[in-house]
Amino acid sequence: MDKRKVPVNFVTIGLIHIVIGFGLSLFFCYVLKKNFIGKVWGAALVGTAGSFTGGLANVLVQDIRFLSLVFFSVNIIPPCIVSCLFLWIFNKISSAPETY
Repeated sequence: MDKRKVPVNFVTIGLIHIVIGFGLSLFFCYVLKKNFIGKVWGAALVGTAGSFTGGLANVLVQDIRFLSLVFFSVNIIPPCIVSCLFLWIFNKISSAPETY
């Protein structure tokens, strides 16, 4: 196995997760008109963290293939689901009334 191919694969997978998180944060901010703490950048940070968490969950549970959509050998369904979940929770926290 060539040593130059291994880091490129990890970099490619990382870039795909970053694009998924950033794209979903733009979707939540501009299409769904959701408010977040930090506006687009706060949502991008949370969406990217959710995407990487979904990728980690996919690696840990590889036996279960739920709607296995392969894009450059990366299953993009779990990162999308977890990123949407993180953004939804972050939206609920951001829009909570400050009555405490």
